[in-house]
Amino acid sequence: METELQADRETGTDTELLSLDELTERTGVSARNVRFYASRGLVPPPVRRGRSGYYGPDHVARLELVRELQGHGFTLSAIEKYVDQIPETATPSDIARHLSLLAPVTGDRDVDVPGGLSGMGISPEAAQAVAEVYAEHGRQVAEELSEIVRTKIWPQFREAGYTAEQLREFIHRLKPLTIAGLVTAYEQAIDESQASYDAKRPR
Repeated sequence: METELQADRETGTDTELLSLDELTERTGVSARNVRFYASRGLVPPPVRRGRSGYYGPDHVARLELVRELQGHGFTLSAIEKYVDQIPETATPSDIARHLSLLAPVTGDRDVDVPGGLSGMGISPEAAQAVAEVYAEHGRQVAEELSEIVRTKIWPQFREAGYTAEQLREFIHRLKPLTIAGLVTAYEQAIDESQASYDAKRPR
């Protein structure tokens, strides 16, 4: 199937329109899910050319955003609420900024917390409970930091003429500082908890 072109509303230049097969290859989202997301309003309907439907940069950007939200543990309902806040006129660059704001603040995603604790003799149930605490508070930290970046940091970047890519670089540099800050806060809280416990323990 021939690739067609459409005018990009940001630059006025022509951009590729992708067939459904090309879109799924580009984004890794199945054709079934593309149709499902379109039915829920998470992505726009395809651009019609005769009997065929095509997809442009807007579709790619929004699908990538949906996948990123899923990766952060957002439910379908939460994703719909998030996407509803994005104007239909948002450009791919606008959506890229949302992706920048969602950049995870965690380190190695391959850490097997339950497995590591189980290797220390901890029961699987307790190990899973610890992992769930990490996951819950990790999401909370990411959401709160993303809100600060969105409302306090990005306006400064935008006023200074910075790009979404520069914002991504800033958030990338923020990750190790965030992890170090969390470790320090955790250690301080543990020390305070232990001191409080020792003070209350019968002599």
